[in-house]
Formats: sequence, C-alpha cells, structure tokens
Amino acid sequence: MHPTNNPCAYSSTNSPCTSVPLDLFKSGQLLAIKPDCQGALIIQKRFYADFAGPGAAVGSSFDVECTSVYAIGEVEFYAPATYTERQQAFHKRMAYCETLQSIVVIPSPLDRATTTLHQLSQLLDANVISEIPSALIAQLAGVLTKTVNIIRQQRPTNPTEKLNIY
Repeated sequence: MHPTNNPCAYSSTNSPCTSVPLDLFKSGQLLAIKPDCQGALIIQKRFYADFAGPGAAVGSSFDVECTSVYAIGEVEFYAPATYTERQQAFHKRMAYCETLQSIVVIPSPLDRATTTLHQLSQLLDANVISEIPSALIAQLAGVLTKTVNIIRQQRPTNPTEKLNIY
C-alpha cells in the first residue's frame, strides 16, 4: 500500500517496538503520524536517535539519512495534503526535536536518562516504555545503554505506580 493513497499502519502484536520499512522514510515522501494515534517512532540516525510522536512529520528531508526506524505501539501515517497540514506536522516534529535538545544539554547522564524516560511516560503507557530496548532510549538521551539500565532498575516494579523523579 503506498502511503499517499491510504494511511499506513504499523503495530506489533508481540512487542510494542517493531521495525518499520526504511523505504517509507528514505523515499523523500513527506508523511505525518496521525495526531490521534497511540504510538510513536524512534528514528535512528548514524550517531543518534530522533523521536517522532503523534502529529509529527516524518520522511522527507528529515529522515533520508536514517539507518532504522522503530514503531512503538500502533503508528498510523498519512500524507499531509494541504499547506496547513504540512506546517502543523513540521511544527510538531520541531517541538519533539526541541524537547530532545533540551534533554541532551543536561550535564548529568543519569539526569538525561531519567528525563528522557519521564518525557516518554508523558506520551506512552508504562508497559510500552518498559519494552523499548535500553539501547534505543540511550541513543535518544545521548547516554550509554548501561545508564538507562541503572535508571530502569530504580523504577517501580508496579507499572501503574508513578516514579517521583524530582
């Protein structure tokens, strides 16, 4: 199914984090994640990872250089048809980028990892977050995988219990 004809949906039945075909992103086609979907993407680049949540633009010039893309939860795409839809999707993607930028300037790696997990918890269910590989979260936060593992060991065992990080 071509993304410009119909919305594309990617979801995982076994794991909340699944690989998405790269040709969707490397083609240069502008897509956006439906604003009402319950998932997000972690887009790996050569030296870092980027996050795109509901409403964000993906593909186009943003992601031509990506090396892999992982869908977290159920992600649905659409091709923004109007100027306003494209602008809204670009602004949403920039907002996600700015949030990550504000995290990676935090001096302490433990604080960066904690803040990244906290930000993910604002968008995704705790059970879904627990299934995201630590290496992907580490690339988002600009930390080592073991740093994310340390923070995860401190998290509550009950997924409904909130972690007080401040």
